[in-house]
Amino acid sequence: MNHNHEHNNSPHKDLLQILAQCADECDHCFDMCLEDDRTDALVRALRACRDCAKICRVTASFVASGSDFAQRMTELCAEVCRKCADICENHTEEEQETMHCARICRECEEACRKYQGTNA
Repeated sequence: MNHNHEHNNSPHKDLLQILAQCADECDHCFDMCLEDDRTDALVRALRACRDCAKICRVTASFVASGSDFAQRMTELCAEVCRKCADICENHTEEEQETMHCARICRECEEACRKYQGTNA
């Protein structure tokens, strides 16, 4: 899903775009992992992807609206993205899907931390 058109006028369009991309990639990884037998490691990856997709979407809405809580949301989002990336990097059964998810999550974590640094 391409969200580039939704945030063209926002001063935080780069962050909003990576949040949308991360949410979409986590949803995709979640769907791909559902096709496998559900081992304990896979269940952890599924839960991490689901949580990450949710927090990215909520954080994007806080940032886009200029909420007073956007700073705290990006802090939490960065933490969830880091955890999701860690789990997906260690999950090898769907390596292509989970490694791509981990990469996007790392980019999103970095963008959230950069937002925190510029809006503290």
